[in-house]
Amino acid sequence: MKVLITYGATRENIDGVRFITNLSSGATGAALAGAFAGAGFAVTCLRGLGSKAPEGRPERDVSFADFSDLDGKLRRLLASGGFGAVVHLAAVSDYSVKRVKAGGRWTAPAAGKLPSDAPVLTVELKRNFKLLDRLKAYAAAGGKRKPFVVGFKLTAGADKARAQEAAAKLAAADLVVHNDLRDLGEGRTFGIYRGGARTGSVRGVKALARLLKEEIHAARS
Repeated sequence: MKVLITYGATRENIDGVRFITNLSSGATGAALAGAFAGAGFAVTCLRGLGSKAPEGRPERDVSFADFSDLDGKLRRLLASGGFGAVVHLAAVSDYSVKRVKAGGRWTAPAAGKLPSDAPVLTVELKRNFKLLDRLKAYAAAGGKRKPFVVGFKLTAGADKARAQEAAAKLAAADLVVHNDLRDLGEGRTFGIYRGGARTGSVRGVKALARLLKEEIHAARS
């Protein structure tokens, strides 16, 4: 079965040397890629610039830069790839840079470097849509079967009620994996949600990989 795994963070350029990004090393996605490849899945990795290289030997290892680049590559891959599942870990920026001002007039983000002597650098951001909500439609637009979608939700200091509320917002995913910023680390606990309800948890990335493989096989059998 073909599986697409997205991970790492987008980089939203302010200019040619500065960018806004999210917290993500790509370590979890890299480990999941190795686990899936080792289990016989045909893995394509779509990962952010600077993120950890995938473990194992995926069939394809493709990089993305900003939100627009990730969106375009998701469209093309899902329309042509015939993926049975998408594991969407990518830390996607909710906002991209619309325009910037360094002590003078507003300009669009440019390839060069803005002057560093301006007393104030002003950055105006624009809201991005949720890529997770469009993954199945991107596959259907190419005449492909809609994939089983696993979404990931990171919260910061959320209690159980807030975590469940956050996970429930990812209604486009068939399965939601939740973790909290205060619990990051190799042995962290991942909450598992289906249809907005918590159904269990696993501890550590290896256990998460086993659960995801089982869920994907069950959904596609």
